Amino acid sequence: MKPATLVYINSNDEKEIQKLLQTIEEKREQVEELTVSVEGLKAEVDLFQHRYNAHIGRYYLELDKVDLETKEYRLRLQLRREDVSEEEIESRVESCFRENRARIDACETQKEDAQESEKNELPDKEAKFLQNLYRKLAKRFHPDKAEHPKEQNRREQLMPLINRAYHEQDVDILKRLSIGETDIAIDSERTTAEKREKLQAELRSLNRATAELRSEINRVKAGRTYRLKEQVETAEKNGNDLLTTLAADLKRKVQSSRAQLTRLMNMWGRSKNA
Repeated sequence: MKPATLVYINSNDEKEIQKLLQTIEEKREQVEELTVSVEGLKAEVDLFQHRYNAHIGRYYLELDKVDLETKEYRLRLQLRREDVSEEEIESRVESCFRENRARIDACETQKEDAQESEKNELPDKEAKFLQNLYRKLAKRFHPDKAEHPKEQNRREQLMPLINRAYHEQDVDILKRLSIGETDIAIDSERTTAEKREKLQAELRSLNRATAELRSEINRVKAGRTYRLKEQVETAEKNGNDLLTTLAADLKRKVQSSRAQLTRLMNMWGRSKNA
């Protein structure tokens, strides 16, 4: 084979490697931008969920509790009319509504756990892996190492996310941001074919990551909480406080349901004394 031919092949190989590197860098930026978008959307939804729970969630839980007690007393009165013993009445009420009661108790427990949640300790091997990922990313995305304002702005968006992912032990975010490491391109011990294969594998991983992130964005936006958030924000722009209106309606329902429950409880008390 002629030397000129060898030079031509090597030149094409290098061009392909450089093209892959450029494509990988572009995809990495997409992954970074989409990751910021996804986590931003999730943070918005979480913030709205807390706001929603503070205004409305407690009324829904209270309404569920009152409705359950109402059903229990209605069953008690029905069984009393059927001349069932009081011991049997309580047994059947407990059996009939056990799952409903457990669901409400679980909701209350979940609320308490959310307020007192603590992160679990990772095994040493996983903790070390997480730490290494974090250090690598913190070094790569440190804002002080940015070469121009646009790059610095991007890094300033990513670093808080990286810090939070490390603190919350969210290894998926850190792994996703680590995809596309291109040190392999300058590894002198690998052949051009091996470099190309490795880079193509990294590119496929980046393509999967971007597709998953876009799907996640669509999933969040299609969710009930996000759509309600948009409705509330639209109402606020028009001068309406939708959450306060919903809370007032629920409060009236709770009061009405509790008045009905009180009547049933009085009827049950009179039946016991009859």
